[in-house]
Amino acid sequence: MKLGQTPKKEWHCSGELNKDFTRLSKALNRLMILEHVWTRLVGDKGRFWELKGVQSGTLYVQVKMAVAKNELIARKRQLIREINKHFDSPWIKKIEINKPWTYDNKNF
Repeated sequence: MKLGQTPKKEWHCSGELNKDFTRLSKALNRLMILEHVWTRLVGDKGRFWELKGVQSGTLYVQVKMAVAKNELIARKRQLIREINKHFDSPWIKKIEINKPWTYDNKNF
């Protein structure tokens, strides 16, 4: 640090660190957790079920085969319940299969 330069902020507790997280970093953190949980929940089915995105509580999934689509339809409620266990409040409300997905940062 040079003379007269403002020192960098140091965190003294986790509460101070949390205040400095931006909305984007929190969203990215949630997406990383979601991806990890999804991979563990679906296992080998991950070859046929591809996460496309999340918007306004809806998880968009692209399915590659009709048989895999039927199984995902049957497991929707269970997957939503298991995914939401990993977040402070329920985040995923429904799963949409093979629907077009576009990013809208207002509803993220």
